[in-house]
Formats: sequence, structure tokens, C-alpha cells
Amino acid sequence: QDAILSYKENLFMKTVLKWIAIIIGGLVVIILIAGAGTAVYANAQFKPQLDDRPLYEITADTSPEGLERGAYLMEGVTDCAEACHANEEDGTLSGYYEEINEGPIAGVFSTPNLTPDEATGLGSWSDAEIARAIREGVDKDGVALEVMPSYHLNALSDEDVAAMVGYLRGLEPVANEVPAFQLNTPGKIMLAFGVIGAEALQDPITEAQETPPEGTAAYGEYLVTIGFCRECHTENLGGGPLPFAGPDDPPSANLTPAGELQGWAAEDFIRAVREGEKPSGNALSEDMPRYQMTDEDLTAIFEYLQTIPPVESQ
Repeated sequence: QDAILSYKENLFMKTVLKWIAIIIGGLVVIILIAGAGTAVYANAQFKPQLDDRPLYEITADTSPEGLERGAYLMEGVTDCAEACHANEEDGTLSGYYEEINEGPIAGVFSTPNLTPDEATGLGSWSDAEIARAIREGVDKDGVALEVMPSYHLNALSDEDVAAMVGYLRGLEPVANEVPAFQLNTPGKIMLAFGVIGAEALQDPITEAQETPPEGTAAYGEYLVTIGFCRECHTENLGGGPLPFAGPDDPPSANLTPAGELQGWAAEDFIRAVREGEKPSGNALSEDMPRYQMTDEDLTAIFEYLQTIPPVESQ
């Protein structure tokens, strides 16, 4: 009987181990299938070709007023030049690139040449194609762009995007071949799921978009959107950790009525944004750009911030 009992125990253990192996094997297969499916999805989402993408007609505004407005938007509000497209060697908007090798992510981060050079820049693009790239995240050939803040610039009015295109048309052409933006599969997966930035691709613009009346809170909201304020201060402007911040980096400020602007006057806000100095005399973080915007526009932003729902600082 002892032999029979031992046999039954061994049989039971073998059955248990068999089912454990089956379960583990099944989980491994599921993980492999899910991983392969995720990789396929991420690769399909990376720079998709958009056939029959509509092209909303825009004509560059190259009038003196348009060029002035375009320069103001490009240099003072959106800061496209300093933030991304400036060539580190000569300061032109001819783009730049650098190798990426951070943990599992590898590739090439690059920003396009925005000068009107025919071969390497925007010289061969139409005005409407440039405007579409800015507002919709789609290039001349109908390919979706990556890491382009069209999710903010999509709000640009026809008038303002025409002024920005006019500004770019007026730049000195610079021949600078910039390699394409590239990522390995882990990088593409993180990009596809929003880990390293929001999706650039936006819905097609098919109707006219107008600039809100200047000096109003609505115009202040417009400037907050196209000025990328939510990129750092979060969607509800309640502040928080900066993108890709280290553990010791200070969070962005809470700009809602419950936050750090309590007790500030418009003049205080203007000085802080433009000069980086708080009413207390303390300096703002170096991570905060010093926007060179007009008093009127900064006042409109300040007035808009007084109207948004308060968010308690964390």
C-alpha cells in the first residue's frame, strides 16, 4: 500500500507540475503575442502615409504687417526657433539632429530645416503644405510628422498661420540636410502610447479658423494654447512635474486661481514672464522661457488665468 500511495503522490505532483508548465507556457505565449502585436501596432503608427489627405488653402502673408506678426508669433509666442529648430552651429532655423541612446530607446532626434532652401528646406513646399505641417502634423508628401506640437498649434487661426508661413518664406535659405527622425521599436512603442510625447497628427482643417478678439480672456486662452503653456503646466494648468524631469527638479507652477499667482497683479505677471522675476524678488526657474510678448498679450493671458477652475497644488 505504501508503494501505491507513493505512486499516487508522484502522479499527483507530475500532474500539478504539468499544469503549471502549461499555464506558464501559455502566459509566455500570450506575452510574446502581445509583445509582437504591440510592436506591429507601434511600427504601423510611426509616420503613417495619409493618402487623400485634404489640403486647406493658405497663402503666405508677406505684407509688412504679416511679416511683423509672423516674427512675433515665431520668436515671441511659440518660440519655435529657440525651442527646436535652431541650428546650434549658426543659429539659423536650418534644423539640427542628435543621436539618441537612452536605455532601451535608440534612434535619431531631428528637427527639419525651416529655411526656404529648395533642396533641404521648405523651398519646394507650397504655402498650404507648410501651414498643414504646422497645424495638422502632416508633411509635404502626406506623411505624419512625429514630435511636432501640432496638438497646440492646431488652434492657430488662418491669419496667424499665414503670417508664420510668410515669416518662414522671408528667411535666408540655408542648405542643411537633416536626417529623418528615427526610433527603434522600443522607442516607437513608447511614442505610440504617449509615453514620450503627445501625438502630432491632428484632424484635417476644412473650415476657416479665426483669431479671438485681442485683449480678451478668449485671446489669452488662445495665446496659452499656441504658446505651449500646457506642455509644462499640465492640461488644467495646475502645474506638476516637468516632462522628463529628474527626481530633484522643481515642478512647474500652478497657474490657476488656487496657485502661485494669488495676490499677483497683471504687472507682476508681466515682469515674471518676461524677466523671470517674481514679486518676492526670487527668480523663476531657468526652465521657464522668458517670453518677449507685449504687455497687452501678457495681460490677456493673466486675465484668462483668473477665469479657469482652481486646482489645489499637490
